[in-house]
Amino acid sequence: MARMYEVYIMNRPVFFQENTPNDARSLILREPDKSTLDALPNLIRQHQDLEGIVLLSSDPDALWMNFCYGYREILAAGCVVRNREGTYLWIERNGKWDLPKGKVEPEEKIEDAAVREVEEETGIGQLSLVRDLGKTHHTYEENGVPMLKTTFWFLAEHAGGNTTGAPQAIEGITGVHWLPSPTPEAVRTEAYPSILALMDRATATTFE
Repeated sequence: MARMYEVYIMNRPVFFQENTPNDARSLILREPDKSTLDALPNLIRQHQDLEGIVLLSSDPDALWMNFCYGYREILAAGCVVRNREGTYLWIERNGKWDLPKGKVEPEEKIEDAAVREVEEETGIGQLSLVRDLGKTHHTYEENGVPMLKTTFWFLAEHAGGNTTGAPQAIEGITGVHWLPSPTPEAVRTEAYPSILALMDRATATTFE
């Protein structure tokens, strides 16, 4: 069975899949070619009222690979962290609410990178990984080069309570906070859609 892929381009989800969705607010494109893939950013600019774009293909795997060929891929890892009091770890980074994450070092295990990045960016330790949350993809440009960041996510538990953190200023982090679930509306309005979707998925599960 063909897989479904999702990537965020300019904070809009783009889906690569075989079956037609029941979503009237998404732009549906059938059997897109390379020129359509290259034009996705412009399509998103032209359709700001749409929730996303769905690319229908008889072979979503091949379509996804063709899309990836146009980008330089960066691997990252991060965590959704919950503490013993049931609150969740958030950071303020460059004016947006975000979750701790960062690039995977050469030959570093994904799991080790996820824990390291949380500790470095927030000063919060005593972490244990609970389960794999899958991965997210988003695009951006760096010095004119199209980049595709693939981030591997884990659900983690902090052994303490609302431990005071230490924001990593060099990474543009100005605040470390423990917040309740569901995510407060003031945070939702200033967070990336991909991060909100991840947090919603993570908090819908329970810790074993």
